[in-house]
Amino acid sequence: MNYLKYAALLVGTALFVSGCDNADATQGRPGPAGAIPGAATGQGPSLQTGTVSRGEIAKIINSTGTVRPDITVQVGSEVSGKLLKVVVDFNSIVKKGDVLAIIDPENLENRVAQVEAIVENRKSDININEASLGRAEVNAAQAKRSLDRREQLFAENAISKAQLEETERAMQLAEADIKVAKARLEGSQSSLKQAEADLRSAKVDLSRTVIRAPIDGVVMERLVDPGQTVAASLSAPELFKIAGDLSKIKIDAAIVESDVSGLGAGDPVSFSVDAYPGRNFQGTVDQLRLKSQTQSNIVTYTAVVAANNADNVLMPGMTTNLQITTNSKSDILRIPATAERFRPTPDQISMWQEDTTSEPSGDVDPKTREQLTTLGLNGARIDTILNTMADDTVTLREQINDPTQGWRKVTRLKQLREIFDGIIKKELTSTEYQDYRRLLQANAQTRDAQLWVKSGTKMKLVDVGLGLSDGSFVEVISGLSEGDEVITSIGGGDGGARRGPPRGRPG
Repeated sequence: MNYLKYAALLVGTALFVSGCDNADATQGRPGPAGAIPGAATGQGPSLQTGTVSRGEIAKIINSTGTVRPDITVQVGSEVSGKLLKVVVDFNSIVKKGDVLAIIDPENLENRVAQVEAIVENRKSDININEASLGRAEVNAAQAKRSLDRREQLFAENAISKAQLEETERAMQLAEADIKVAKARLEGSQSSLKQAEADLRSAKVDLSRTVIRAPIDGVVMERLVDPGQTVAASLSAPELFKIAGDLSKIKIDAAIVESDVSGLGAGDPVSFSVDAYPGRNFQGTVDQLRLKSQTQSNIVTYTAVVAANNADNVLMPGMTTNLQITTNSKSDILRIPATAERFRPTPDQISMWQEDTTSEPSGDVDPKTREQLTTLGLNGARIDTILNTMADDTVTLREQINDPTQGWRKVTRLKQLREIFDGIIKKELTSTEYQDYRRLLQANAQTRDAQLWVKSGTKMKLVDVGLGLSDGSFVEVISGLSEGDEVITSIGGGDGGARRGPPRGRPG
């Protein structure tokens, strides 16, 4: 009996093992030639795509900045003395002309009295000199009458020649006295003008002992106290700092040099502050300053952002996190940015690239043909230039197209572009080359790249022109049409594909 149970157990075990082997063989048998492993179950790698569509792209620049008043005035003193009174304090609201502080005016009042006395003295001198001039004129008139009588008597031989000459001499002395009196009068008048000018200056200095607000605003800082002595011998000491209307503020934002392109006055800005984390404030770029700053080998420029602060919640000195929108475009062709970063591995290229027997374009660089045609060169010259470019770069282009040498591609593309440019410069005249460079500059916002595009169940490499990018989408300028599908990854995740810089080619 025990023997029969043992035999039955052995037979059952053998049948179970045979069934497992048959199941494994069924699951593991190879499919048709060329089939993708796991495709029947839907668990194998697949092409993940994004569609070329129309939409909006806006370049966003992130930066930080500091809130400051639109206008800030440092109030100083142009005269020296002891502060008798300080009328305002921190946060005091002031109007233009309001008294802020008073400096002891005693010394300047004495100075005004002293100069007033000098003015009165100069006026007395003028009166004396005017009287002297009148006396000299009377004497001159009397000497003229005496000369007239003596000349008549001399004509009648009633007096001698010596007597006539004596009278003429008296007349000359009288005329000289008039000139002296006039000179003294003019001197005293000049002295009076100088004294009056000194008096005006003394009165102005006296008025400056009262420190007044130059603008409407709020006192941001008070740097003095009553009883403090103010010395204004070499420069005006700062007493107060007044901010203008705080309902309008400015933000100085640091912009790195790579983000400066396209940034300009009027660009919209959204920003937040740590004090109000759930609130977004709006502003606009008011100015991009030309002066650069370098710190830790990083070059930045200052963008001045203007914003309203009607409720006065933004306080000077607050740190802001800004998002500046620039180069905004709507209703344009765009692709997901992941398509530009997609880099398949050599194995994936071998598996997924579309088989084609079509001959490649006869031009080594079709973009150059377009540019030279735009310049007006005839077809024969363009063919000569492109043939030279092709002959001189055969080896370098083979290295660029080698998928196993992708890590050297950027450097080799730069070398290829330099060779192309050298050939073009040699073949063109100086004027033509200058026009060619200007054309390149005009198209500087367009960059050439190569993207993988879905073709049936495979993918192919397409030359495209790309423009603006906001990090999520990239503008398509040429090479793709609306509805085309670009490859973003392979497999459920990234399928082992590499992501990196755009696949570029010489423009």
